[in-house]
Amino acid sequence: MKTRSRKSKLKLRQPRLSIWVITVQFILMFNVSKTSAQDTTRKLFGGKITNFGYGGPAIKFSRFNNQFAFMTGGRGSCTIDNRYTFGGGGYGISNSIKLPGLSPDTTRNFKMGYGGLELGYIFFFGGKVNIGGSLLVAAGAAFLQNKPKSNGEKLFDDDFKIFPVLEPALYSEIALNRFMWLHAGISYRYVHHAHLDYLSDQNIRGFSCYVGLLFGK
Repeated sequence: MKTRSRKSKLKLRQPRLSIWVITVQFILMFNVSKTSAQDTTRKLFGGKITNFGYGGPAIKFSRFNNQFAFMTGGRGSCTIDNRYTFGGGGYGISNSIKLPGLSPDTTRNFKMGYGGLELGYIFFFGGKVNIGGSLLVAAGAAFLQNKPKSNGEKLFDDDFKIFPVLEPALYSEIALNRFMWLHAGISYRYVHHAHLDYLSDQNIRGFSCYVGLLFGK
């Protein structure tokens, strides 16, 4: 089979798909540990910061192209006046989403990740249990990974695209102790004008359920 060389700008492999997404998580977690000891009277956007921030890893269960998708990533935010949240998050597909191959000797996998700014509102603030909603305004990145069945041939990636993603969510948080929260919810991933030749916007959109741990005081 005839092979192609990788495009220099598309040196993306499966373990690297979520690097830029997970970077957001680590930055947020770093800021949590850095700011948690600061004066609690500090303000942001005119409101009192009642929680300097917490963040942590999360997993999502969703569907792409009518196939099950397991996504990994994380989120983090600070809370203003016990009502408004401001932070960020991101996620990437960890398993393989298969597409029809160009030939019997090659399989094609769909890869995608997205991350960005998250804004939210807490409808019920109970201290030990919180219920809220959020909107993730993100940039998504998707590409094809062509995998020849012959071990002697190299993987190559193609058709890299960047597009906007909006993901509203409803969630609940339960305090496990003073520094750890269980965070779970449901979200809807909205994609428009992704301009992928091999997959429609409708097959990228979809509901997700997710669960994660948040760390911070």
